[in-house]
Amino acid sequence: MNKLGTFTAIAKGASYLGLALNQIVKLAAHGTRNATDFVIDRKRYNIELLVSGATIQTKQNQTGAQLAKIVRIMSEVGVEQAIITSTTKEEK
Repeated sequence: MNKLGTFTAIAKGASYLGLALNQIVKLAAHGTRNATDFVIDRKRYNIELLVSGATIQTKQNQTGAQLAKIVRIMSEVGVEQAIITSTTKEEK
């Protein structure tokens, strides 16, 4: 039983270490994205997708690449109109 307890403690410690490393990587990625956007002054957009004048979905804080993808597939999914507004740094 002692070997099983030792193995369980090691496995638990390894899983906690993995979770901690995962959170550190997520935090670093988020910080890097925000720093890059600030330095490059990359624009972000808010997009409202409309069908028959009714808003079916609102997407916020989208990049230019995400905006281009949405505009490309709008007719395929039946979206008739889109209201696109540029976000300011205060809204982020």
